[in-house]
Amino acid sequence: MVLKNLLRRKSRSLLTLFGIAIGVAAIVALGALGAGLATGYQNMAGGSQADLVLSQAEAYDLTLSAVDEHIGNELLAMPEVREVTGTIMGNVSTDSGAQYFFIFGHDPDGFAVEHFKVIEGETLSSSRGRGRPLLLGKVAADAFELDVGDAMNLTGGTFRVVGIYETGDAFEDGGAVIPLDEAQALLQKHRLVGAYYIKLRDTDMADSLRAKVERRYPDLKLSTASEFGEKQQMVDYLQGMGWAVGALAVIVGGVGMTNTVLMSVFERTREIGVLRAVGWSRRRVLTLILGESIAIALLGGVLGIALGAALVLAIRDVPLMGFIHGQFSARLFFQAFVIALLLGMVGGLYPAWWASNLSPLEAMHYDGGGTQRNNKFRIAIGGMTVKNVFRRKTRTILTLLAIGIGIGAVVAMGGIFAGFTDQLTDMMGGSNAHLVAIEADVSDFGYSAIDERVGARLAAHPDIDHVSGIVVGVLLNVGDAPFFILFGYHPQEAAIAHYKVVEGSPLSANRQVVLGSQAAEMMSSEIGDTVRLGESAFRVVGIYETGVGYEEMGALVTRRDAQALSGKPRQVSMYAIELHDPDKATEVRDWLNENFPEIDVSVTSEFAESLPDMRAATAMMGGLAVLMALVGAVGMTNTVLMSVLERTREIGVLRALGWSRRRVLNMVLKESLFLSFLGALTGFLVGIGLTLLLASIPAISGLIQANFSLSLFGQALIIALILGSLGGLYPAWRATRLRPIEALRYE
Repeated sequence: MVLKNLLRRKSRSLLTLFGIAIGVAAIVALGALGAGLATGYQNMAGGSQADLVLSQAEAYDLTLSAVDEHIGNELLAMPEVREVTGTIMGNVSTDSGAQYFFIFGHDPDGFAVEHFKVIEGETLSSSRGRGRPLLLGKVAADAFELDVGDAMNLTGGTFRVVGIYETGDAFEDGGAVIPLDEAQALLQKHRLVGAYYIKLRDTDMADSLRAKVERRYPDLKLSTASEFGEKQQMVDYLQGMGWAVGALAVIVGGVGMTNTVLMSVFERTREIGVLRAVGWSRRRVLTLILGESIAIALLGGVLGIALGAALVLAIRDVPLMGFIHGQFSARLFFQAFVIALLLGMVGGLYPAWWASNLSPLEAMHYDGGGTQRNNKFRIAIGGMTVKNVFRRKTRTILTLLAIGIGIGAVVAMGGIFAGFTDQLTDMMGGSNAHLVAIEADVSDFGYSAIDERVGARLAAHPDIDHVSGIVVGVLLNVGDAPFFILFGYHPQEAAIAHYKVVEGSPLSANRQVVLGSQAAEMMSSEIGDTVRLGESAFRVVGIYETGVGYEEMGALVTRRDAQALSGKPRQVSMYAIELHDPDKATEVRDWLNENFPEIDVSVTSEFAESLPDMRAATAMMGGLAVLMALVGAVGMTNTVLMSVLERTREIGVLRALGWSRRRVLNMVLKESLFLSFLGALTGFLVGIGLTLLLASIPAISGLIQANFSLSLFGQALIIALILGSLGGLYPAWRATRLRPIEALRYE
């Protein structure tokens, strides 16, 4: 009976199934990509044949880890260690348009480079003295259409492909290997490595070595290969984001599930009454409806798993994206299946309860019309469009909720990103900077590293009044905060005046810290206290306010201390440039960009929007909007189609009275657009409410200063109207195909 009931309305069942499948597919695809990245890190360390890996303890990711090169010789002198080799990893851009191309720096004579099996050409050690050699992964070689002997342009120089390698791991095979010294120069990490791979004389000596390292190098950490992959915070971030986006899509699909099952119950009210009259118990009716809901959810889960797997495979085949390797597992599929099962149970719970509580007499008297039973109020305003939309108030409310959640997510993300952009602009504007410089062609602001000597050259320009070098870093697990932003300034440079000290004294020496007001409150720290940043102790000498939330959630230290903590010795993240004449900002910017190829200079008001991070965030927001529009359009189609089907006779009467097909089509489309407009208004409220909820979380409250602009609301409204147009198109077309005689006979 369950299967027969689902097949009664094939279109409705298929649309509901697809709505669930899209959400499950998002969870499977993003979960697989996160797992693939974790596996890539583990394979990197495990394939190196290392027993242990030494890296910076508080580094957010291997690409941000920095270990002094001299430590390698100190490790080699320890009796437990047989062999040591350094490695460095980072991402650069290529002249072929890839913004995130991974390079791996290795000692050509070290044992770790043997992990990269050369299948064409020669090794790095064999090609010494003949230009800047590069080994290219097989996946990357196919994507870029490069062969041995070809030139490859990366940020910072041109390399010659001397060989092509395979490791069996798509993450590594989608990148390139260059000599360690070349990678250090390319990534602006002179005399630094990201990690040391260590081979022991005896694996039983691991604990002894670990104790020595923890005592001698408190800011470093030894890990096994598996531990090394798991502790990369970037992996956790990607997996968390995947679950958040997937869960959002599933919630929207779950609301659509409730809507579908409830409408199915409404149109079968008389039938349920008959079943109750012939002896069916309430429990049996509840089991029937729940069984239908769970069945369609499980089918959607199976389809979603297949779609998610297909999406990952499709991404892997896209040129320049081959390093993205999805890692499928039985656990991931089981989790997706359980989510679909829970969705079916939760989505069908209220409709099943409603059906089980129908009394036989009431159910058999149900007229199946367009109004709900026990309707206590009517919509007395508006024309036919408004009245038709609110015939089924429960269905309308559920549809508005589904649309509102999707639009609300877009509004919340857009407002938060816009607010962060404003905060960044206010930060630089408050420092009186007219221009801001970061490293040229950097794929992420966190990787920006400019040699300190560039600042002196900039200051020599006659139109420049002052140059301030700024280091921005992120520390993990400081107090109760998941991450902690660190700002490094020279105490005597002009830009530090932006930080208004409200208690204590300004920064004056190394190993001092001035805390932001929110950070001080969160850490319960006062003047004179000692706080630990990384593995070093700092004395709190002051507390500052700037009016910029994420600054007040961080701390101010000297530039030298910030360089040590963030692994950027003798480097800065950016330069704040103050001019004698602000009206010359554009002219000076253009001159600096032309004569300083190592930096990218922007006018302060345009700095935040030009950051690669903001471009990536905009792309992510666009992807979320597409996903929400897709899920919402399926739900909208289902809702409007149900409305058309239950009004088949009415439409037949209208056609018999002379209504043209075009007029019927316009009527249904207007209802769909009106519903999506109301959904957009609901989404505005949901988005603002979600942002306020996030801002109430102490650990991230300072980061959430959303800016809801008219343009953002306009974009969300356009998405909703597009959703309404797409969702109403098929039901409207179907309504126009109804013949009056057939429609009047419709049961």
